[in-house]
Amino acid sequence: MQLQYFKPKNKLLAQYLEGYYFLEKERDEPTVEYFTFPNNFSIVSVLNDTHIAMDNTGAFAKEKKGAPFLSTLICHYKKPFKVRYEGKIREITFYFKPLGLNAFISKPLEYYLENYSSSFAPFEDYDMTMKSILNGSNREEQRNQIEKYWLSKLIGFENPLIQDVVLELTENAEQASIEQLAAKHHTSRQNIARQFHIHIGKTPSEFRKIQRFRETMAKNTKLANKDKGKGTLSYDSSFYDQSHLIKDFKAFTGLAPKAFFKSVSLQENATINWLFL
Repeated sequence: MQLQYFKPKNKLLAQYLEGYYFLEKERDEPTVEYFTFPNNFSIVSVLNDTHIAMDNTGAFAKEKKGAPFLSTLICHYKKPFKVRYEGKIREITFYFKPLGLNAFISKPLEYYLENYSSSFAPFEDYDMTMKSILNGSNREEQRNQIEKYWLSKLIGFENPLIQDVVLELTENAEQASIEQLAAKHHTSRQNIARQFHIHIGKTPSEFRKIQRFRETMAKNTKLANKDKGKGTLSYDSSFYDQSHLIKDFKAFTGLAPKAFFKSVSLQENATINWLFL
């Protein structure tokens, strides 16, 4: 299986889109299974000639010639999410920043989040365009088409309250209190929670907890790659204590930190962290 991850070339697009990857698996390659872990991105995946069975624990993608074009949107999972690929698979997956996808869609994000298996088709020409890109063979041309298309749909997003709260929770996850942020912005905790539900698909507390987990994972990626055998973990002051850190890691990954860093496929400066089975 081949996986190529890219950051947007266009600086404007990079303000909203963290990155995207191309996944290609051939028919004669063995079945691939992996776990991916909670994050604060809006994740859009497009596939063709594939059948997907999906729920809130995972997704099983299997080659099915002639199957309808598929586009899925996932914004919220609290536990490891298991993915399985069988047969020939062609997939492109986009990782939008926490509020990034809102800058391209005219309806609130919650409109598309009715259930895990609902199809994400935000524009009339979306299916046709993405299917054409999927069928392409020149990677550089595919990248150019992707970025040109998303830029053509950019309409912007203005919500100072949630933008400021997300920024503070991102930059200062260990100290930012939802109650204090509500007081600072002269609103209620309930209103902030409602805005998160509409535009992010999770609660502020879930966002903060996941942000803290992801920051700790990123800080330890370089260390773990250099010292794979020992599974060393640098304690992060954003957690109350070591036991708190271990509890969160077990909740989000199913593993203690030491076992996690020994096992997971870690990529520095990338969005993807998978545990292959």
